[in-house]
Amino acid sequence: MSDAKHLYDEALALFRSGNLTQAISQLEEVVRKDPELEDVLETLGVLYAKADRLDEAIETMKHLLRFSPNHIMAHTNLSRFYVQKGMILEAEKEQAEARRLSWKAELKAQKTLSGQEQSSEDETGKGDKDVQARITRYQRVIELDPEDVLGYFSLGTAYLDGRRSEEARKAFEQAIQVDPNHSPSYFSLGVALEALERTKEAVHVYEQGLKVADRRGDMIPLKKMEMRLKALKGNLSLGP
Repeated sequence: MSDAKHLYDEALALFRSGNLTQAISQLEEVVRKDPELEDVLETLGVLYAKADRLDEAIETMKHLLRFSPNHIMAHTNLSRFYVQKGMILEAEKEQAEARRLSWKAELKAQKTLSGQEQSSEDETGKGDKDVQARITRYQRVIELDPEDVLGYFSLGTAYLDGRRSEEARKAFEQAIQVDPNHSPSYFSLGVALEALERTKEAVHVYEQGLKVADRRGDMIPLKKMEMRLKALKGNLSLGP
């Protein structure tokens, strides 16, 4: 595993320096050593797409989903690759699945806000390591594709799980900047603002998000934001 990680880090360095072909070759070598490393497969698929090798990109994401069917970014990337191939129905199906999984992540964010996540010291330590691993993973996703809304959303959710509310706020704001129609990011941005005790700003964000969710028919984020608004407005005397 340490050898694979070294090769993976080298591949990222090659990509950053503009050596796309060499980066792909390096990642292919890692996959030959271990065909079930999620981060490696996700990155390889993205780099295949950047090299206009869409069939290979699609097959790589499909392989990843065979053993990790709830991998949000795999579904998201697969949707994008299908769009590039002109396979619109397939793209919409994968996009819908990515959205469903992102809504599940949203529910986790709400749990964090309400303080329902209780654990022993040992469990907390393990949880912290898991959160940091997720943060690192999504930072790499964003590095590969700075326009990846679900990369920012997933990063923000990981920050929320780690009770790093200010960093979460920045990530969700970036998600909305990339895609102003991503309604789950409005909900989660509101959650982060509530955690920061910036209640009036949270109200404003929820009100914006409700308009987006209503227009798009995103019923789960819509209902969640309605509930948060009702709770906040019942406990907040809004000034001018």
